[in-house]
Amino acid sequence: MAETRAGPQVREIFNTMEYGPVPESDACALAWLDTQNRQLGHYVDGKWLKPGQRKTVPCLDPITGDSLAVCFEAQAEDVVAAVEAAQTAFTDWSSQAGAQRAQHLTRLAKAIQKHQKLLWTLESLATGRAVREVRDRDMPLAQQLLCYHAGQAYAQEKALAGWEPVGVVGLILPPTFTFLEMMRRIAPALAVGCTVVALVPPACPTPLLLAQLAGELGAFPGILNVVSGPAPLRSALASHPAVQKVAFYGAVEEGRALRRTCTGTELSLALGAESLLLLTETADLDSAVEGVVDAAWSDRSPGGVRLLIQESVWDEAVRRLQARMTRLRVGRGLDGAVDMGTRGAAAIAQAESYVHQAQKQDPPSPLSHPSSVPRYGCFVKGRFQAPGGQNFRPIQDLSGTLHGYVAEGTAKDVQDAVEAAHQAAPSWASQSPEARAALLWALAAALEHRESVLTSCLERQGKGPKAAQEEVKQSLERLREWRTPQALGRTLQATGLRGPVLQLQEPLGVLAIVCPDEWPLLAFVTLLATALTYGNSLVMVPSEDYPLPALEVCQEVSDLFPAGLVNVLTGSHDHVTRCLALHQDAQALWYFGSAQGSQFVEWASAGHLKSVWVNRGAPRAWDQETQGAGPEFRLRASRTKILWLPMGD
Repeated sequence: MAETRAGPQVREIFNTMEYGPVPESDACALAWLDTQNRQLGHYVDGKWLKPGQRKTVPCLDPITGDSLAVCFEAQAEDVVAAVEAAQTAFTDWSSQAGAQRAQHLTRLAKAIQKHQKLLWTLESLATGRAVREVRDRDMPLAQQLLCYHAGQAYAQEKALAGWEPVGVVGLILPPTFTFLEMMRRIAPALAVGCTVVALVPPACPTPLLLAQLAGELGAFPGILNVVSGPAPLRSALASHPAVQKVAFYGAVEEGRALRRTCTGTELSLALGAESLLLLTETADLDSAVEGVVDAAWSDRSPGGVRLLIQESVWDEAVRRLQARMTRLRVGRGLDGAVDMGTRGAAAIAQAESYVHQAQKQDPPSPLSHPSSVPRYGCFVKGRFQAPGGQNFRPIQDLSGTLHGYVAEGTAKDVQDAVEAAHQAAPSWASQSPEARAALLWALAAALEHRESVLTSCLERQGKGPKAAQEEVKQSLERLREWRTPQALGRTLQATGLRGPVLQLQEPLGVLAIVCPDEWPLLAFVTLLATALTYGNSLVMVPSEDYPLPALEVCQEVSDLFPAGLVNVLTGSHDHVTRCLALHQDAQALWYFGSAQGSQFVEWASAGHLKSVWVNRGAPRAWDQETQGAGPEFRLRASRTKILWLPMGD
């Protein structure tokens, strides 16, 4: 047989070819789309909903531009139908024992495992994401999430005794959401007995497939409903009276608008969060560079990725990063060897806008006791001082007898108190939990010597001697409960991320607290102890009607705690609350007052999205363990930070 030789042109092509894994087949995803006749509607109450007279949006292959399917855009009535289905399903789902919900979530995890190839192929095909991101990260972690929350559901009766599911949860996702981010919000809601209505952008088929898998399990078809629709429908979902909680993941400005829409509804926001990468001189630079590249192109969080490099390795790390970036492999998401999957035109335009904004920016710059009883001023920086407006108001008992004067706090007093709290915050947050608990124990011991004075204060408010003594006793116990602090939420988990994940509970920062009028001593002490235990610095507003017990506590606080750590402002709740809600440097606000005040706090805090906790006018049994010292206080007093410690293979 004669020898054949490749010509010069063939040899040149052969020598320049790049080799890698054969791309994943898209056959299973296309076959699923064919089962829907390439027309994707909404999945509601275990059934496909494809209403007529609806605008359609094409779902395109981001590489070729070919149409994969058309998606029906929802209208308000479709959202209503989904919420009604979730509301109907809630009655049965929430009444199930935790063990039954755990079993159902485990079945859903197994369904995802069974159809994981279809899920990761469809996600990569429709979004352009690198298939390895979805296959090797999202799918296994989504199954782990469901199994973990199934375990939580099983233990719910004991761990969350007295708690009840809020009801229907509205989940609003942005165009950049990932399958894993969606599952992070769906799994815990279902585990505690809530039902979910997810509003996703059009042309996003994977959530619909997930809802179909959940619906085909049979027993509870309406617990997960998915509606595809444009951004204007967010308000229709958020403002529906049957939706008790809204979870939103997306941009900051959109979160502000949603906060204003959702007054009166629980709102959970994840906005503009950025992933932080630290590269130190002890790192293996080659491995670190690969980790940075992997994180940068797989991350789809609204805030992107920030990289901090230790100065001693700055030059070498930047050189290697630049060299690695010149070798980026970009291509179709189903190609398992690409560094970065496809990004659509919208993502390119957004990236270019960020570049233009950065080019326009300027370069960064280089690196006491009360003066005269019974007149109380504002307690700021560890001492009582005259209010900015020099105004005081009388405090009288039920018979009209005068017992003292308290300051009318002003905007200037709020400003001074917040500044003092910021100055004290770093030192207090750096204290160990044991050191913080020891000071609370010392405060309880000091207040024991004032027991008769505190009891007398409460009696003058109108409480009987026995009730007054009991409130003082419970207040001292609340302080002593922190004598053996827990690990404050630090947990270490092994995951599929090639390294452990450390979950930390961190302080909110400067926390403003508007206390209720009822239980003027017990509520004040409970809120103070909880917030201080978790490392927060405080600006507190005691009971408006009778603040004297709280001001008596301040006299001991001034001797025990760092100046500025606890600041107490008296006066009109409406006025002081308004100043605190609008203050840009108060990082969180708890409000226990009227329904109208709660609504204002949520609206006014939208400006810079401070964390808020309001009671919407509902009274609270502060003397009961479940409502006065339950796990809700601990959850509200801190924020969770996830630290991934990557390790090699």
